[in-house]
Amino acid sequence: MHRSLLVLPLLAACTPEPVPVALELHAHTGTAPATCGADVTLGTPATTGQLADARMFVSHVQMRDADGSWVDVELDESAWQHDSVVLLDWEDGTGACADSGTADTNDTIRGTLPAGDYDAVRFDVGVPHSQNHVDATLAPAPLNVPGMFWTWQGGFKFVRVDFVSEAGRFNVHVGSTMCDGATAVDPSTSCDRSNRASIVVEGLAGPEDAVHLDLAQLVAGVDITLNTPDSPPGCMSAPIEPDDCTPVFAALGLDFTTGSCDGECAGQSVFESGEE
Repeated sequence: MHRSLLVLPLLAACTPEPVPVALELHAHTGTAPATCGADVTLGTPATTGQLADARMFVSHVQMRDADGSWVDVELDESAWQHDSVVLLDWEDGTGACADSGTADTNDTIRGTLPAGDYDAVRFDVGVPHSQNHVDATLAPAPLNVPGMFWTWQGGFKFVRVDFVSEAGRFNVHVGSTMCDGATAVDPSTSCDRSNRASIVVEGLAGPEDAVHLDLAQLVAGVDITLNTPDSPPGCMSAPIEPDDCTPVFAALGLDFTTGSCDGECAGQSVFESGEE
């Protein structure tokens, strides 16, 4: 009995403190930082345009330790993070982003991990299915952001990256489609195309490193001056938009016809480690 009283405090004292996670996701358009109001070259053929919105949900963030095991990041609760979901927001409501954007920005995933060495991160681009079909007006932040919720059964816009050129807007809105529920907002909804990309980024120096993403890659294979007739401008993830959406989905590693990862989404071209 006396021995256990002595041993337990010693064990507690030896438990390593968790390490902080402050993983920055730096958004660019080509080689330049993503900036509202700056001219950038977009699409094929090359067209001059500007960023008009840049937001994205990620979830189920994990980092890989020295043993090769994937470890869950315990996310801090904040206006940008809840449960397993993070809202990243690179637009600042200026320039062409004034129509739909806000002044507040967030480019960092914050939380904690058990002490250790970590060299990779993986996450889903999107909101988990269990949280994707709720009433956004009653949901906690960041799931209550009006500009990131569709008003139909698809739920949230996982990706909202919009561009504008002399030809008009080209909006990239990726979210679940072909969804069926009893009501427009129904947690039991099922979706034939989940459209969630699973991203792995190798070569990190630790949980406070940076990930580079190139938003221009989303439209690198698209003619942003054209649009599928009788559809909203850009890629709205609708099955009737293969010309507008197939290259966008491929950039995320997704198969547009199924809404699932092509392989393991390893062919994605948006995310990489480091600054350049």
